Amino acid sequence: MAQAAPPDKQQSPLQEIIQPFIDLVHAPRALWGINLAYFLEGWVYFGMLGYLAMHFSDYIFLGVPNPDVNSHHMVMVLTAGITISMFFLGSVADKRGVRNTLLMAFVFLLAGRVIWSAAPYIFPQPGMWSNLHIMTLVGIVMVVIGYGMYQPAAYAGVRQFTSGKTAPMGYAMLYALMNLGGWLPSFFSPIRHKIGISGAYWVYTGLTALAVVGTFLILTRRVEKEAIQRAEKERKEEKAAETANTAETKPTKAATTETTVPGPDSRIPIHLWSILALIAGSIYFLPGAARMYVWGLIAVAVVTLLLVPQWGKPAYRWLANHPLSDGKFFFFIFALIPVQTLFTYNWLILPQYLERAFEGGFVSERFEFFANLNPILIFIAVPMVTAMTMKKKVYNMMVIGTFVMAAPAFFLAFGTNLWTLLAYLLVMTIGEAMWQPRFLQFAAEIAPEGRTGAYMGVAQFPWFLTKMIVPLYSGIMIQKYCPADGPRYPEKMWLIFACIAMLSPIILILAKRRVGNMKMKAD
Repeated sequence: MAQAAPPDKQQSPLQEIIQPFIDLVHAPRALWGINLAYFLEGWVYFGMLGYLAMHFSDYIFLGVPNPDVNSHHMVMVLTAGITISMFFLGSVADKRGVRNTLLMAFVFLLAGRVIWSAAPYIFPQPGMWSNLHIMTLVGIVMVVIGYGMYQPAAYAGVRQFTSGKTAPMGYAMLYALMNLGGWLPSFFSPIRHKIGISGAYWVYTGLTALAVVGTFLILTRRVEKEAIQRAEKERKEEKAAETANTAETKPTKAATTETTVPGPDSRIPIHLWSILALIAGSIYFLPGAARMYVWGLIAVAVVTLLLVPQWGKPAYRWLANHPLSDGKFFFFIFALIPVQTLFTYNWLILPQYLERAFEGGFVSERFEFFANLNPILIFIAVPMVTAMTMKKKVYNMMVIGTFVMAAPAFFLAFGTNLWTLLAYLLVMTIGEAMWQPRFLQFAAEIAPEGRTGAYMGVAQFPWFLTKMIVPLYSGIMIQKYCPADGPRYPEKMWLIFACIAMLSPIILILAKRRVGNMKMKAD
């Protein structure tokens, strides 16, 4: 990417706003190979996800009791499955390379979406555990596997293809472009009205095929190799310059404080045992057949590890040295779960809320536009906020950003109208732009050399719990306070959601003295 302005050269506020877009235009070809595909994937993923609860509730579960509750459980299979998939497949890019992993991931994504889109045409009969239901789930599982490799590989690519100066904007632009793609489903209302949700799914499947071709042609092996070599050269030059500057000035205690990654250990810490127990307990809430299937896989894995010591011991050491074994890092990422519930509402709650609470008006008829307004705002806000806060400490940005993101949820508790909706979306977006890209950068930067994909997968792991927990009550909440038929009280629902989200900034403030000393080299 384009080099950042020298630290001794002061930029005007206008230059700070414009510079991110200049950096994007001048990004090397390898980063464009990642960015363009990530843009298309954001378009496809959020577009299909926004319709998923409706697809299950209004068609697959037609005539089934509690369709909203059951449909939200099915969305959970996709969203929570992706995050747990990252936990296990995040390191694939470290072993097989960024390009190979991206192409492998797209094969699964494309195959899964073909199956998912074809299901209503092959098995039109709806019902719980009908052939339509099962075939759709097969497609979703393949998407889960593909996405488990895809996102960690994309961030690992930014780490490999950038230097210390260009990395912050590299991560920010990747995040921003995904959100730009996530905004484009806003214009799918006419397509949905004309060919239905099932037809719209085929359009998204075609876009996935385009992303496969684009990645193959742009991110060639030669381009990947040259980008890595160029980034390594820039990092060496930066390190040499830093060493020269350090020799001229006496280092202070604050300047030499860095985040340390725990070394090899032979014990699994108690907090890691706790999270494993929590995961096992959460399986209880899965649908019956899925619960038995998951327990069966776990039983086979445990028995295999016990009977084959040469497999069991490495597995135990892997857990003992897992990034989550660092207690402070563990706390840091899990403290963000409450505010991350707002992300989950965007696809579980917002589309149905807009269609029902604003029934009969423009917002209801064009709910895609408002449900996907956040991504375009993020695309605009992230580069600007990143440029203006690049020198701020990560932990401080977490505290301020999570507060700004959580507080506007109270706006929707004050009333159901266009102005409170727009205020919520705008202010929440500013808060998200303040902390989310920096958090992803934090996770990538503290990773030891060669383990970026693994750390990115772990940083996403709290999403698993968020996506497991929220669907357990979101369907109940929308069915109780904003049902398809009957009296509606959505303000009460959003008051509860706002109180939950505010827990994150409160926890981070209370823990600042103990955890706030975690720093990146950039700090």
